[in-house]
Amino acid sequence: MSTPHTGGCLCGKVRYEAPSAMKTAGKCHCTQCQRATGTSNFTAAVFALDDFKVTGETKTYTYTSDAGNPVTHHFCPNCGSKLYITNPIAFPGLALVFAGTLDDSTDLEPQFVVYDKRRPAWDGDNPNIPHFPEMPPG
Repeated sequence: MSTPHTGGCLCGKVRYEAPSAMKTAGKCHCTQCQRATGTSNFTAAVFALDDFKVTGETKTYTYTSDAGNPVTHHFCPNCGSKLYITNPIAFPGLALVFAGTLDDSTDLEPQFVVYDKRRPAWDGDNPNIPHFPEMPPG
């Protein structure tokens, strides 16, 4: 993907732009991500939070991850689209963007999979990238 990266919610009331390059991309199969997305995983495009600009009102929901870290979902209060996650302990200074909210995600290629032990058998992942049974240490 070329920079800048842009995206937004389903109704268009919230938009974002990340002028810097994507740091990485990955997939998480933890139970919380499965429930939050309504599918088997959360596919994230990762950007520097300092460069991540959001226009429009968002609401948040914070819960505690399996690892004991606070995870905050940022979403559109009008249509409910989840836009990005912040986790200041596990991913300090990063915005984990829901890949489906990007205007163009055609070149996004996950580089790793976490919580693979919770991946449903019907969801195949690229076997050529690292798979971690849980969240890898530090």
